[in-house]
Amino acid sequence: MAALLAAGACSTTTDQTPYPGQCAPMDIVGWSPTPRETGVPTDTLVTVTFSDYPDPDTVSVGTMLLTSGVFRVPEAYRVDLITRSVTMLPISDLASNLGYSVTVMAGVRSLGGCAGKLAHAQFTTGDGPIGRSDPPPPTFADIAPIFAARCADNCHAGSDGGCLDAPVAGLSLCGPDARNALIDVPSRQVSTLALVTPLSSARSYLMRKLVPSGPAGAPIPGVLGQREPPDGPLAPEQLRAIADWIDGGALP
Repeated sequence: MAALLAAGACSTTTDQTPYPGQCAPMDIVGWSPTPRETGVPTDTLVTVTFSDYPDPDTVSVGTMLLTSGVFRVPEAYRVDLITRSVTMLPISDLASNLGYSVTVMAGVRSLGGCAGKLAHAQFTTGDGPIGRSDPPPPTFADIAPIFAARCADNCHAGSDGGCLDAPVAGLSLCGPDARNALIDVPSRQVSTLALVTPLSSARSYLMRKLVPSGPAGAPIPGVLGQREPPDGPLAPEQLRAIADWIDGGALP
């Protein structure tokens, strides 16, 4: 995994969030499967993509439903802030050659607190599964070079990778300390969120600080201070690796 150059300056903590406080439309901009699609594999995952960042605390059995007729399909949910999407993961394969309906209630809100809209989409399954295989999640050893390259420079670790006596915001990301400094540790800016909540990148304040909002790289809603790192956003593949590490359980 290629690492970018080290950051040129440390961030400054403030209590200001540099974006307007107005509600942007919380529209659905993509469905997978697509509406009225047929022949959908029975081991499919259902993904709904939004125009804004979905708040994971508003995604639940009461706001997103997968049904067939009067029967509800039990599922889990995965919120992805990078793609602004919610994936519904049925606990077992769907029935073959059967129609399904996806319902998104207006209760799904954005991180900025803006309400969504009631929406529906239907699809029909095919004869069977395609045999999905998910790659193993990254380990901390896989993503540590990203932190070393972009979060050091005497901010959260020494330029040589060593530990600092007083890292910025008390967050040490040097080799021996880094993982333990992140896992289930409350953020100093938003204490209701841990820096890293294993299995939920969308509820991890670290991920919210890293994801850029648009080309200008501003922070996403709900983040205090600036987006990190302070010079330029991480590359898309680096953001994905960190999110996959968290969603995969934040393994050592």
